[in-house]
Amino acid sequence: MFATYDADPVAALTMAMRIVLDRPDADYRTLVTTGPFDDDRRTRLLAADVATLDALAQELNETRTLTSRS
Repeated sequence: MFATYDADPVAALTMAMRIVLDRPDADYRTLVTTGPFDDDRRTRLLAADVATLDALAQELNETRTLTSRS
């Protein structure tokens, strides 16, 4: 994931979330809107907030799972 993260963080996170959420054909918006995110985090992810994208990348890298934390 990190090989492409700097060039296109949304695409890299999409690929990672497809695996973690077992939704291989879902697009980024679908993954975010149906994923285990609270409303605030979901809004920030959909807005491509850099700090929120970075935090999600870190979470996926460290835990290989997703939580509903903000």
